[in-house]
Amino acid sequence: MKPDPIDNILAQAAQRALPPDAGRAAVQRIRSTVLSNLRPVRPLAPLWVFTLALLALFAIFAVGGALPPGLYGIRVLSQFQRVLIFPVLVAAAWLAAAACAREMRPAAGSHLGAIALLLSAGAFPVLFSLLFHDYSTLRFVHQGVPCLIAGLSVAIPTGLIAALILRRGFVMERGMAGIAAGTLAGLTGLGMLELHCPNLKAIHVIVWHVAVVIVSGILGFIIGWIADYLGRRGH
Repeated sequence: MKPDPIDNILAQAAQRALPPDAGRAAVQRIRSTVLSNLRPVRPLAPLWVFTLALLALFAIFAVGGALPPGLYGIRVLSQFQRVLIFPVLVAAAWLAAAACAREMRPAAGSHLGAIALLLSAGAFPVLFSLLFHDYSTLRFVHQGVPCLIAGLSVAIPTGLIAALILRRGFVMERGMAGIAAGTLAGLTGLGMLELHCPNLKAIHVIVWHVAVVIVSGILGFIIGWIADYLGRRGH
């Protein structure tokens, strides 16, 4: 027997076994089951809202972290140095905040977290080398390690809160989101150090202050990558 007669026999058997509206009734049952479990969700706020919220987080933790130990750093900076350092710092924080906001929704645009980290890691050493000229290495490690620890002590809670904000969206690539959040957190630690630390040695600021941004960005990527890996294994 050829395939066509077999298909005809099966089709006729199906028609005799099922009522004419069986397919329509099945579709209706499936539709009612699926739709009954659906609930409307609140749409995400625009990207600029989250960007401003993350910038506010940056400002609050940078200033709040520097106030208890004292604003000695900004006092020893000249007006010219302040005018250059802090606008660049805010611009870098804005870029990192925008990178975080983009990671919260799919198809929001290209990833900016790695760009923010690379620009920060490259721009601040150049800026500091132009503004500070004392390259003495006396007590280099002894003075530098406390700054690194202080910067990270501000960056870590900032990164944790940024991660909580990111969870309000739908992050597709946690590694990229981790770089963005880690860079923003590191810039917060750098901002705190610029407000607090009175050490104006160029080598100190270039190495230990900027290291807060680099370490935080790398840690953010590693944590995000691990979360992605564990999520894929779980599924």
